[in-house]
Amino acid sequence: MNKFFLFFCSLCFLLIIPLTTAQAGTVVIDQTQPIVDDAVGGLAIGGASEQILAQTVTAGLDGILQGVFLPVACQSGKLVIEIVALNGDEPGNVVLRRKQIPASRVANIGPLFQYFKMGGHLTLATGDRFAIVLSNPLGSCGIFRSPEGDFYTGGEGFFDARPNAPGWVPFSETETRLDLPFSVLVKIP
Repeated sequence: MNKFFLFFCSLCFLLIIPLTTAQAGTVVIDQTQPIVDDAVGGLAIGGASEQILAQTVTAGLDGILQGVFLPVACQSGKLVIEIVALNGDEPGNVVLRRKQIPASRVANIGPLFQYFKMGGHLTLATGDRFAIVLSNPLGSCGIFRSPEGDFYTGGEGFFDARPNAPGWVPFSETETRLDLPFSVLVKIP
């Protein structure tokens, strides 16, 4: 088994333990799909196809969004991470939180997850649905891929890329890897 996967699972376990006795102010991973298949290529974010990626998520806890963990790497431009409201079952246009990170500040550390603090005060209730949207309008980044299958049943992955017409396409229409790897960190109020 991959040592990076074991390290991340151990970290997740340590962060999830407080859920059994979650006290006010405890920061925990709420939703996650932590498995990375580093034997296959990643997915582009930005680049020549101007690809935008998204993962829909269903909150499992009441809490205040702190940030997200993502296994990303960047070459140029700025990685843009947005938390957006859904329009039906797909990502919508209402941006709830937005963070821009220069490519030079995104560590190229392989398939390890990096933490991106989202800032602000976005309160989530159990059952709330939202999307994590990744873009890079002027450069290129990439995200490592999940294994084949549906490893996160609380949502699904989407892409929007040229030369296709603009609009979200579910991963399920084009491939068997149905989710992006991610983790959402919340603070219990």
